[in-house]
Amino acid sequence: MRDVPSKGTSAIIRGVSTGRSHHLLSELEAIYFFLLERRASTVDLREQWPILDFDRTLELCEQFGVRHTARSGYPEPFTIDLLITERVNGELKYRAASVKSPEDAFDPFVRLRLKVEHAWCQERGIPWTLVDTKRFNKTMLETLRFMRAWFRHRYVLDSSLENRFVEQFAAAYSRNLPLGELLAKLSKLLRQPTTVMQDVFRYCAWSNRIQPSLVHPLALNAPVVLQTETVHV
Repeated sequence: MRDVPSKGTSAIIRGVSTGRSHHLLSELEAIYFFLLERRASTVDLREQWPILDFDRTLELCEQFGVRHTARSGYPEPFTIDLLITERVNGELKYRAASVKSPEDAFDPFVRLRLKVEHAWCQERGIPWTLVDTKRFNKTMLETLRFMRAWFRHRYVLDSSLENRFVEQFAAAYSRNLPLGELLAKLSKLLRQPTTVMQDVFRYCAWSNRIQPSLVHPLALNAPVVLQTETVHV
């Protein structure tokens, strides 16, 4: 993070499933990272993954007319924003994702560098995607952070409580009822502290048991807007 310009939006995030500290260089990367973390099929996420095959990246740079970055006379590796390991039909699969702003995605210099990444991945049978970030914004980031706070609060998973919570949430939900009031109501019904109900809600939302909209603010003093469309990752 110290070596790469990030416009003040970098962050170190402890992974829910990996337990590792992940260094993310932008809010867009953080949003995509959170979206992937929520998927049950995601096994591992490796950020800023370096391509150390310098012989080939130098050849690809020459082929595409790209200047290979170097430091003190030695080539610096191309890095893939996220190398994703997923379990698909019982098998581990890998794919690469580049997360750029819409402006960067259309920058000619950036596109040439992405062409090198894409070609290198294609040669090795690794699917490569340029993530569409047009719908990513601060509201989505804050909504995901709000949900993910169950992990920061060290909520201990309880499937029996979560099942009862989801059932009672569906029965008590109202589009005009602030989330804090709804959770206070469920606190009495389920005989649990309100703080526990808050983290059960956050976890159920994070794990898609309840599906709040990602494009609307999510807060205790506002009603919950439920999802009407899916953000594809």
